[in-house]
Amino acid sequence: MPVVEKPWVRAAPPGAATLAGYLVLRNPCTSAVVVKDVESRDFGMSMIHRTEIVDGVSRMRHVGELTIPAGASLAFKPGGLHLMLMKPKRPLPEGEKAGIRLVLADGRRVFAEFPVRRQAP
Repeated sequence: MPVVEKPWVRAAPPGAATLAGYLVLRNPCTSAVVVKDVESRDFGMSMIHRTEIVDGVSRMRHVGELTIPAGASLAFKPGGLHLMLMKPKRPLPEGEKAGIRLVLADGRRVFAEFPVRRQAP
């Protein structure tokens, strides 16, 4: 089963409609795993996005599936791959935790609590 390491959600001003989540996803398994979705009880909508520069403009693109080879890790970090967490269902000030699940292609789910922080741990 993949392992979530260093999870965190960037703190946003009160009333913000969108937050971003980051983590390192490590695959200690002997075969590749595919992440196909993200879920959260704390947000109305959650997606995996990637920030890309297109014609000199930073844009966010929805990512369909992510394959993590056996023994590899994948970093979700500012300016790159990240969790787009929209429509918070409750206030999430710094120090709170958001519950987030990564959904694998085989139906398994990987849950982690993501502390809300101003900066990366």
